Amino acid sequence: MAFSMQMSQQMLAHARVLEAAEVASLALIASPKESEDDNVKYARQLVDRYVVDNINDVDVEVYTRKCEYKDGCVQASGEVAPFSDFVVSAKAEHKSWIAYEEAELKPEFEVAGKSVTRKYLPQPVDVYFIGDFSGSMTGHWKGGKTKLDVVKQTIERVVEDIADFNTEEKSRVALLGYNPLHVKQSGTVYLNAYGYRRSWPKKIAYDYARGTSAQTVAKMFDPPSVYSRVQEYVRGMSRLDVENLVVNNDRFVDYYKFYDIPLTEDYTHFKARLASAWLGAEGGTSSWNGIIAAAQEANRATNINPEQVFIVLSDGADNDTNYLQRLVNQGLCTKLRSTISAKRNRFQSKTGSAGKTKVTMGVIGVDYRVKESDGFGDCFGRKNIYHAKDGDDVYKYILNLINEETGRLKD
Repeated sequence: MAFSMQMSQQMLAHARVLEAAEVASLALIASPKESEDDNVKYARQLVDRYVVDNINDVDVEVYTRKCEYKDGCVQASGEVAPFSDFVVSAKAEHKSWIAYEEAELKPEFEVAGKSVTRKYLPQPVDVYFIGDFSGSMTGHWKGGKTKLDVVKQTIERVVEDIADFNTEEKSRVALLGYNPLHVKQSGTVYLNAYGYRRSWPKKIAYDYARGTSAQTVAKMFDPPSVYSRVQEYVRGMSRLDVENLVVNNDRFVDYYKFYDIPLTEDYTHFKARLASAWLGAEGGTSSWNGIIAAAQEANRATNINPEQVFIVLSDGADNDTNYLQRLVNQGLCTKLRSTISAKRNRFQSKTGSAGKTKVTMGVIGVDYRVKESDGFGDCFGRKNIYHAKDGDDVYKYILNLINEETGRLKD
């Protein structure tokens, strides 16, 4: 009977120490202190609330360990992402309820417990914002701002958050836009002839659609067709030629008011181009041109991050409401995912054994309820379709897509 009573006391004391260590490790990983000494002090305060019948002070030790790609730890662990462990161990001494030396029932006994809580760390990501630059985006939304301004300001806010991520390598961001076409810009076109002194951004409008939807998907990673461009002055042009050039260029830049921003980790440059008043909206909507442009941007990228995230932001359906679905039926999104996920990410290149590149895709309706039947459901997955009622929703849903693993505790 005496032996059973002492074993019961020891088991109860051990359970309390284990529970105290677990609570302390969970508390610390949620709110770590500035120094290891402060962590120990905080952990001891929590442990003391659970272990109340001990003699002497509870011996508490706290340490953290990080597991990252660069040292091969993540690969060896088999985990899905870098992580941080908070380890709390506690050791307490107790007086026995019953002591009888001849039966080896000692007057005092010691129990110890340890708890490890694991939290996944932010991973560097490459984010491709696929923006709708159709004319309806200039419509006013809540707060008196246009939908385009809200989206631009929200993306800027997200980029500032990304800049604050404490990751091994820097995340990168890109903007790929569309109205009926996709537009790229490089440099400036100047004119000085026949009394005209003008300049225009050097833009080219591309159409990624081919003769049939099957051909479009088959050639989705091939160079696109040039639909139109800002014209340059050529020596020998007549006055009439120059007058037509001026009219056509004015008309072109007035309709194609947007441009893409290639994948970059220069957040300052990205935000400056994003905030520019020259980045505007006009015309109709063909989302597939933005999606394929983003796929090509990701396919060109080198030293990519392990997370590739594609986010469409649109306030309305495509003008051809069936074309995206036809492309999806031909394998557009399956091909995008398989091609980009097959690329070796920067950690695989260093170690040869990191996890497979992950592709996440989502669409956010800007004051618009995206129809699954338009192709977005089968392309992006129904759980990755969001309806934003205001700018805060846009921000929240973007972070949901980017931060799928970030900050998650190990189950």
